[in-house]
Amino acid sequence: MRLGIKAKQIGAVTAIVGLSIVVLSAINLTRLTGVALHESEARGELLAKAILHRAREVVTVTPDAYSTLRNDSGLRAILESSIYGENIIDAFILDANGIIVASSDRALEGETARSRGDLQALIRASTWDQLMVIYSRDGQTLEVRQPMMLGDREFGSIRIGVSTLLMRKELTASLQPAFYTALAALIIAVLVAGFLAQLLLRPIHVIRSGLTRLGKGEFGVTLDLPPGDEFSELGTFFNNVSQQLSADRSLLAGQKAHLQTAVEHLEDAVALFNPNGELLFTNPAMQAVLPPETIGRSLRGLLPHAHPYTQIVEESLATRRSRGPVQARLDEGRGETPDEGDRLLMTNVIEGKGGELVGVLLVVRNLAYLSRMQSTLAYSRKLVALGRLTAGIAHEVKNPLNAM
Repeated sequence: MRLGIKAKQIGAVTAIVGLSIVVLSAINLTRLTGVALHESEARGELLAKAILHRAREVVTVTPDAYSTLRNDSGLRAILESSIYGENIIDAFILDANGIIVASSDRALEGETARSRGDLQALIRASTWDQLMVIYSRDGQTLEVRQPMMLGDREFGSIRIGVSTLLMRKELTASLQPAFYTALAALIIAVLVAGFLAQLLLRPIHVIRSGLTRLGKGEFGVTLDLPPGDEFSELGTFFNNVSQQLSADRSLLAGQKAHLQTAVEHLEDAVALFNPNGELLFTNPAMQAVLPPETIGRSLRGLLPHAHPYTQIVEESLATRRSRGPVQARLDEGRGETPDEGDRLLMTNVIEGKGGELVGVLLVVRNLAYLSRMQSTLAYSRKLVALGRLTAGIAHEVKNPLNAM
């Protein structure tokens, strides 16, 4: 499907705006993803530090540390309240062997903790990997890890679970306004591009309309374009060219009319053929053999190959040289052409400025008509001589009569 200039301009503007929106959206998504991950990490670290602070107070005063951690009401309150934090789904304390000592879910206490991904590793990963993890189908649970030290040895660790499903929900809610804004900007860009295309391309439509009218042969076609820009200069140039073409066409039409009148009144039969041997023009004297309805058809399909007209025209087209005059006899009863008798055939090769073959002009002269013309001229001469002789005799007779 061929697109017009207006459609191409609208498409180009829309593509530029759309590409800009995509790039800015990608940058915004990257920024929001980083913000969501860092905020989740900050919440997890804040909760882990609160648990660590309470655990240090408990462990310093109680010899049975793990049992105290499990039964401490303050620590229990912090763990159970962790599920109300954004993106956080659980929190628990592990001993040195990975056994859950205290958890926001009492049912998990005493069990071995499941292996889960590290949120810090995801933050250090590329934006594409971050989005792949956050927008994975079932989501993942990542951990913010905080070690617990007792003296110089690791006493245990604190694990805060962060859900990527909750991150996805947060990201989606943040991207919705940006999406609607981008959609509105795209629609506005299409409307503005259409309006600008209609406004800026109007001179082109005017010029195209003028060219169409000029191509149909109208005389004196002019363009009315607003002044002061490049299109105005183009319109002035078009008007000058249109006036020149109108003058040339008028002159050519007059010359063509004179030439056609002269050719139509010739006694010689004239026909014009293009380089493919197709008939282009015949005068009335030739229309007895090649009627007007045969114009546009090939000579070989109009006359037999052995016909003198066909032979001399094809030889001229093949050699690109004029032929003749050649005398030919069109015998009666052969059925080749309506007229018979002796003919004098001549062809003239017409070439363009670059030397290319434009056509072949066939001229056929009726020798019988020339014979009749010569007989008429001879008879006229004899009549003139007889008139002179009669006048002389009358003069000689008049003198004696006058004397008598």
